[in-house]
Amino acid sequence: MTARGWYGEPERVVEITSATAVWYHSGMPARPIRWVLVRDPQGECDSQAWLCTDVTVDSIQILAWCVRRWRLAGTWPETRAHLGLEPQRQWHARAIVRTTPARLGRCSLVTLRAGQLAPDHVLPVRPAAW
Repeated sequence: MTARGWYGEPERVVEITSATAVWYHSGMPARPIRWVLVRDPQGECDSQAWLCTDVTVDSIQILAWCVRRWRLAGTWPETRAHLGLEPQRQWHARAIVRTTPARLGRCSLVTLRAGQLAPDHVLPVRPAAW
């Protein structure tokens, strides 16, 4: 299949296989899961395995979700390195309950607004002012 947005590339042909299995954790009831194995035939990326607890979802959708997650996962180190966004330092439960959703919500709003401003997924990047 062709995966879009694979590690920053517009498209990449990958090989996938999928089936269902049983997930069991001590003390918890067994649950069915869908597993997806992804292999890069060009050999540039390691093979990967993905799991989903919704067995009705097809493997192509699971792969699409994982590719979207990779983009978001790279956002956190970038915001820390370039914007100075540090992890929260509060230890009180009420402060954490207030702060974490607000920070994640702000990131989500910025991401959604950027998607509206650039529907073709090309965002202009300005060079540093200095």
